[in-house]
Amino acid sequence: MAQTSNRAQVYRIFSAAMDADPVERPGLIREQCNGDEALEAEVFALLGEVAQDTNIMGLLMGSEATSVADLSGQEYGRFRLQELIGKGGMGVVYRAVRTDGVPQSVAVKLLRGVIHDSTSARFVREARILARLDHPAIARLIDVGVKNGEGWIALELVRGSPIDEYCDKHQLDTWARIKLLVMIADAVATAHRSLVVHRDLKPTNVLIGEDGRPKLIDFGIAYALTGADSGREPTTEVRKHFTPNYAAPEQAKGEPVTVATDVFGLGALAHRLLCGCAIFPQAKSPLNYLLCVTQQDVTAPSRTAAATGVDKRRVAELRGDLDAVLLKALDRDPARRYASVTEFQADLHRYLDGLPVSAHAATLGYRLIKFVRRRAVPVAFVSLLLLVLTVGGIFYGLQARDVIRAQNFAARRGEFLESLLKSADPSSGTQTGTVAALLDAASESVGQKFADEPLVQASMLGTITRTNIGLGRYTVAHAANDRQLALLRAHGGSPFAVGDALSLRGQLYRGEGKWSDSEVALREAVALLRPMKDPSALCTALDNLAAALINLNRESEAEAVLREEIAIAKGGGAPLEYALLTADNTYSILLGNDLGRYAESAFYAREGWEIAQRILPVDHIDRLGIEQTYAGSLLNTHRASEAEPIYRDVVARRARVLGASHHDTLVGQMGLVEDLIELKKYSEAATVAMDTEGRVESQFGPDNNYVLMSLQFYGVATCASGDAAAGLEALQRVAAARKRLLPSTNRGNYQAMNGIGQCLIKLQRYAEAENVLLTSAHGLEAIRGPRFRPTQVAYGALRDLYLATNRPQDAALWASKLID
Repeated sequence: MAQTSNRAQVYRIFSAAMDADPVERPGLIREQCNGDEALEAEVFALLGEVAQDTNIMGLLMGSEATSVADLSGQEYGRFRLQELIGKGGMGVVYRAVRTDGVPQSVAVKLLRGVIHDSTSARFVREARILARLDHPAIARLIDVGVKNGEGWIALELVRGSPIDEYCDKHQLDTWARIKLLVMIADAVATAHRSLVVHRDLKPTNVLIGEDGRPKLIDFGIAYALTGADSGREPTTEVRKHFTPNYAAPEQAKGEPVTVATDVFGLGALAHRLLCGCAIFPQAKSPLNYLLCVTQQDVTAPSRTAAATGVDKRRVAELRGDLDAVLLKALDRDPARRYASVTEFQADLHRYLDGLPVSAHAATLGYRLIKFVRRRAVPVAFVSLLLLVLTVGGIFYGLQARDVIRAQNFAARRGEFLESLLKSADPSSGTQTGTVAALLDAASESVGQKFADEPLVQASMLGTITRTNIGLGRYTVAHAANDRQLALLRAHGGSPFAVGDALSLRGQLYRGEGKWSDSEVALREAVALLRPMKDPSALCTALDNLAAALINLNRESEAEAVLREEIAIAKGGGAPLEYALLTADNTYSILLGNDLGRYAESAFYAREGWEIAQRILPVDHIDRLGIEQTYAGSLLNTHRASEAEPIYRDVVARRARVLGASHHDTLVGQMGLVEDLIELKKYSEAATVAMDTEGRVESQFGPDNNYVLMSLQFYGVATCASGDAAAGLEALQRVAAARKRLLPSTNRGNYQAMNGIGQCLIKLQRYAEAENVLLTSAHGLEAIRGPRFRPTQVAYGALRDLYLATNRPQDAALWASKLID
């Protein structure tokens, strides 16, 4: 049948015919087609489809599909249907259980009347392509088949609420809703990389579990995309099956479906979540929607939201960037939409980060507004720098017993920082822009401005060093700290000033993982600061010294240092609560991660967490640090499910405040990865671990301790998720590097052996696995004791090994060592 190019005209005539008396329909159609035989044939063909298919009749008339018989108890493949849990235009969904002895519940979707004998083999072959989709936000396909001419698909059973209901019930703000959309977009992009489109993105196909994470379901009507020259057609005829309010114009027109169709679907989903309504709220029936989506442009979302009564704050947030992003995704012409879901996702990320979105016209005024908004932090920083350095200058001046001179320094310092503030003003035409650039400008000019006042210059360089450490800019921080120390030593800086500068140096080395260098600097700092009447500075140096000793495997020395720090902090009352918080944090890490004294670790983590909640702002980096430590104490006491949301929240807040590649953010990701492994969420754990490893290695090189930790987690997760060979390769790289860098009895070597042994078991290389695991178990037991969690991991792996090799007595021996 020839097809007319004006699909909208087909629907208009078809809609009029549906409203007319059936007897009068032929005459009405011929009259409105006005001699266009191709147009007339398409309208009659559409009417024929409606007459033959009760599902499409229900869709077009706005009612549910015809009720179906209850099939509970029937078997499809290795699954027995138990209860009907959903139905729609394409079929029905049952909760089912396996019949082959494996305890598993699944969702079985029966595709009504869409599979024919000639296409059943192709349906099974192409549907199994979906099994390649591996993403934490995609429901996993388990099996597929055809029975009595009906296709069926078994999927992971997802328990949760549709995303729109979840967002409204929990009153999520715009930022939180966009974060969910970003995760969904990532899942769809993963499917596209496997040449699979979803085709039916709508709220009921995105479920949010109790953990607040989305799960994309119902790829059952997706199909594998093929090359244009393949000559293959989709397995099932789904042109007439789509969801009003979310279907793209090309779906309604019967045109080819591409990745752009899913871009539109995501845009429609975003519109529902952010505006509280469908893209064409005036379309009250599926037929009206067909006419709207093929002939009308979507109204700016902010205007639609305002008209439907959405609160004013949400309307204001939609106006501008989000309007532009959604309208680009919802363009009627697929060629004018985002070229990929990844591009759409990237613009959502830019919005969250306060950056210009690609969908927005790049006018000078627009970019200037975005610039000023992003520069709020630099301006605030320079103001704070002004205050800190003014006070610091007075301190150094008083130390020189010259109050008048100190006041003059403060005035000159104010002039200097005023010039920095002006450099952040975009109207000057020479704005510096970022905090990092402002720091660099200050560092370059401070030597010239205060060439005759070396102690004042040293004070300013100390503040510049400390701020660069906070930004993770260790190279430039080292340069400023070197100049600071040189000035203090050459011009008679006080023991306190030199000790404080050395404490900064030790903190710098700590951030870089250079523990021996850190210890040397901090030992000297503590010796200088201990006689001073400033317990806060001494506590800071002691805390960093303890961290260095922990990482040099000198735990007993570290514990003595921390006990001294805690005694000083508790003796100082409220003014030293911050010092007590940091001491609790470090001591909890030592007790849990290194000594296996988990109950004590939890006590100090809890104490520090309570102090942080009382005295620190929500996004303060030290509050985030103690929150992560508290999550770690939960993990160590077998409460990984409670720890997971805390880890996720810490990582998200650090990424927002410090950036995705900041050292602290990456350390948080490593904690999350370890928790995900404990929860057996291996696929996500491997993905996050690899991202962390790449970011850390780009900053510190391949042999950095944090790189090796990330790679170890990646290896363990990859092995557990089914790719034992790849996991083993990663773990062997870690073991080789640690053997080269660390003493043979270092616990890091033994922990890498644990992972290697588990991978060897997966590969059925039992003799090798036994050797490695026995070495690991005995080594960890000797240096950390039997209750240490990695020791327990080794015990469990040996138990599993002996069970797999039918040695029950040996298995029982190692099982007896496990602590419940």
